Amino acid sequence: MSRSITIAKAGLPPGPKGTLIGGNISQIGPRRVDFFLDLARTYGSIASFRAGRWRLFLVSDPELIQQVLVTDARHYIKHFGARAFKPILGNGLVTSEGGFWLSQRRLMQPAFLKAQVLSYAPIMAELANAMVSKWSPGQAVDLEYEFSILTSAIALKTLFGLDDRGDHEGVYRSLMEAFDLLTIRLDATFTLPIFFPTPANIKIRRAVARVIDLIDDFIARGRSRPLGNDLLSTMIMAQREDGSRMTDQQLRDEAMTLYLAGYETTALTLTWSWYLLSQHPSAERKLADEWARVLGGRTPTASDLAALPYTAAVINEAMRLYPPVYAIGREATTDLELGGYRVKRGYTILMSQWVSHRDPKYFPEPERFLPERWLDGLATRLPKFAYYPFGGGQRLCIGSHFATMEAAIVLAAVGQKYGFTIAPDAVIDIKPQITLPPKYGMPATLELR
Repeated sequence: MSRSITIAKAGLPPGPKGTLIGGNISQIGPRRVDFFLDLARTYGSIASFRAGRWRLFLVSDPELIQQVLVTDARHYIKHFGARAFKPILGNGLVTSEGGFWLSQRRLMQPAFLKAQVLSYAPIMAELANAMVSKWSPGQAVDLEYEFSILTSAIALKTLFGLDDRGDHEGVYRSLMEAFDLLTIRLDATFTLPIFFPTPANIKIRRAVARVIDLIDDFIARGRSRPLGNDLLSTMIMAQREDGSRMTDQQLRDEAMTLYLAGYETTALTLTWSWYLLSQHPSAERKLADEWARVLGGRTPTASDLAALPYTAAVINEAMRLYPPVYAIGREATTDLELGGYRVKRGYTILMSQWVSHRDPKYFPEPERFLPERWLDGLATRLPKFAYYPFGGGQRLCIGSHFATMEAAIVLAAVGQKYGFTIAPDAVIDIKPQITLPPKYGMPATLELR
């Protein structure tokens, strides 16, 4: 169907000049979030740049973001950056499109209803307490690693109904290797299709195969026991209107997607939360006071969360400054209009939470860690897409309530017993992939409360 569009501005939005072949790739660099932030601050709410053969618009105005993710959503698909991770994510909810995506989303939605999600709170608390019981005061730990192992165990239990019997370190290492290799491939100016047996492609295929083998093992073990309250059981039993169910391949792709999303994003939220708290002792004291007043040392439950507003504020502020996913992109499937400019078919619209969450119009002193900003109803006053750590529109993360509940329960369960001092010689930096992990981990020392 043809669409009538009105173009008010000729040419491309403003942006930096690039080279003939690579465009702006050399300017983007490994800390691409700095490039995005500088782009928005220099050129405004819609800016243009090029990465190799890809033409991109960086959009930071909430109304324009809403136009892409909601109003014109049916005319966009996931962009090349998201598709680059298909070797590991398959055709799950993050990467699938159109009618297939909608069918899968509807099929999986019951697994994330409020009552179902709340039923997982005791598992989260139990496994957090089990982790803490293995710690000792003065012990040196890597917070990213510790929380990744914990959230992996929570994901295995809630997704597959499996106890902590698997090789979580093997899962963690294999996933990190696969993500690193795929990110390097995404950043390259020129690559051959992944089926070509280049040394780099062979390494990627081997790393992905190891992850797939692990997930297949989880599914096989989950299938081998009676159906229960876990997400895998829900997905196995889920039926479409015509009575059909997921194929084994669909089950694997969705399980892979949910496992990765379910463990890594929450682990990163917890890691960056504790990093920020370690740098702001007054905020940590307020948090500890809230836990002492409401919980008195007992294990938090889902019903406690409404009485822990400062805990929620800390998590919101950590996700503002260090959003687990720092950018999302959409590729136009037809010619469109955005901000008065023509978006040609094949152009990519990039929207960066890292940029939007640092807009001083909505977040005064944007680089400052200030949980208090969330205590006076800020979330209800913000434009819809000024703060969007879980994306938005019809493709809002299906596990957003799961993730925020898990982060709050683990933060309170762990924080009542231990605080953390970041190693004084630690180099803290970010490593943008599809998510935003710390580049060199998060070395810390445990301090008993």
